[in-house]
Amino acid sequence: MLRFTVFPHYTKDNNPYIRDMIAALNAHPDTRVVNPVSKHSVLSLLPPSHWGKVFIFNWFESIPDFKYGTAFSLIMLLYVRLLKLCGKKIVWVFHNKMPHEAGKLWLKRRLARRIARLSDLIVTHASEGLDTIREVYPYAAGKAHFLHHPTKNHLADAPSGDKKYDLLIWGSITPYKGIVEFLGWLRKQPGLNLRICICGGCSSEQLHHEIQQLVTDHVEFIPKRLTAEDIGRLTAQSHFVLSTYRPESILSSGVLMDSLSYGAKVIGPDVGSFKDYARLPELDVYTYQQFDEIPALVAAHRDEKVDTAAYARFLDENNWPHFVDTLMQLIRES
Repeated sequence: MLRFTVFPHYTKDNNPYIRDMIAALNAHPDTRVVNPVSKHSVLSLLPPSHWGKVFIFNWFESIPDFKYGTAFSLIMLLYVRLLKLCGKKIVWVFHNKMPHEAGKLWLKRRLARRIARLSDLIVTHASEGLDTIREVYPYAAGKAHFLHHPTKNHLADAPSGDKKYDLLIWGSITPYKGIVEFLGWLRKQPGLNLRICICGGCSSEQLHHEIQQLVTDHVEFIPKRLTAEDIGRLTAQSHFVLSTYRPESILSSGVLMDSLSYGAKVIGPDVGSFKDYARLPELDVYTYQQFDEIPALVAAHRDEKVDTAAYARFLDENNWPHFVDTLMQLIRES
């Protein structure tokens, strides 16, 4: 039985990626996650009773953005060195080219360099992640591997219905997702009558206010946290799911993968996973360099039907159990 410690794992973390990773590891007959959920993920790592043989660090370089982030960052710089001295294996999941939040960049770079150097294995969910590792951390390139972001298959649960929207933007709304910039561009296109729905909880009241001020007659803004039923229903009512991420930091996207799991056609920036999946003929993913290109993509592909059988094959071949199996093999070889 291979014991894992997964970071972060704390009560305030609503990221489904962590929940799904822990569930998949615990469902595998040969693996177990040994660190319990805690009020603070950094503190939960410190007791040796919470140490597995393998440590998986997600968003390690973003620790400075946590509460007491500077102090915890200094602790973690020493902590990963201690883990290596104790013979632990370290896996770094490289999710983003850089942290989405600004500030404390010197400390974030220090953490990224430390984990890149000391990790035994680096996993990224976009081929561009490998390019970034080779460019920024060339000494770590040999231990970096591209694995598809693990998938779920909700095609059987996807409802049917008439299309109400041309574009759906869904998920938690934060500054790095570029929604304010997109709405600012949209207001400058008076003849463009795309029907758009934006649904998700805002990270701040200020951001909520900014979006509300930019909404036009053709945009429906629903400021609420979505359930799985909401995602399935809104996806079925939309011709496309649109992602407007700022391209400088994004590599992979949970919203992209969840949208595909419901059989959505997706439009996103020409970076990371969006760029990878735009090259796959079995998926209907389209990319843009500038917002100006979005209306033409909608017009060209609006009436095309998704090949649900092809989607199902992709989703089933890259699901969480397959991810854990591949991860186990890479860990054994590292």
